[in-house]
Amino acid sequence: MEFPALTHLLGCYFHQDWPEEYSDSSEALTDMLKHEPQSTLLAGAREIEVLLASKLSKEDFEHLVTWEIGCFFAPDSEGVSLAEWLSNIRHAFLCGQS
Repeated sequence: MEFPALTHLLGCYFHQDWPEEYSDSSEALTDMLKHEPQSTLLAGAREIEVLLASKLSKEDFEHLVTWEIGCFFAPDSEGVSLAEWLSNIRHAFLCGQS
């Protein structure tokens, strides 16, 4: 599976050192929504739909998001699962707000 929009969006804003640039995930998301073109956000929302609909195991799902897409945010640190967080990100991409 390839996710070019998510690799760009999540890989750029939630890379390994993202906590050095942002105080929390909502600040990173706000910056992303402010600076990325709507077309890229919509492509990311579509890719999240595909990702959430996949039949991957939890381990494979987490591996794909972390090591293939390049998103190093741990949603459980904010009390949500990776799938819930991605669903929230998708909503923000579609609505343009964090």
